[in-house]
Amino acid sequence: MKGRQTKGNQLELRIKAKLENLAAISDFIAEAMKQLGIEQEIFQIQLAVNEACTNIIQHAYSGESEKPIRIICSMSGNDLLIRIRDWGKSFDPTSIPSPEIDSELFDRQLGGLGIFLMRQMMDEVRYVFYTRKHNEVIMMKHISQEA
Repeated sequence: MKGRQTKGNQLELRIKAKLENLAAISDFIAEAMKQLGIEQEIFQIQLAVNEACTNIIQHAYSGESEKPIRIICSMSGNDLLIRIRDWGKSFDPTSIPSPEIDSELFDRQLGGLGIFLMRQMMDEVRYVFYTRKHNEVIMMKHISQEA
């Protein structure tokens, strides 16, 4: 079950880590961005969040779908901040090799594009691991003020 909550300029979603919930996560991101007054780059941000959540579902939780994901969206000046929290296995994102995007499609290794796409879509992607507590992916996107 999902829950949405507003605290000041912060919107939050708590949802079970199921692949079938990715659509609800995308809907939440679009709704949160609109409530925060952001109308541009919604698809790119949805893609980055979906990639992060897919990694959590498949790797941090190894497909155990009853575990939670918590997503918090807020604005800090002109920066959209998205924090995605899980309580699964942590990993070192620097251990993931860069994808071979220049090689032929059929010669590429399957998978491995998630972190690459997140970094392409967002201005900053950080991973924070709180020992014996939780993991957090923190993504930031600078939102330009259109005249």
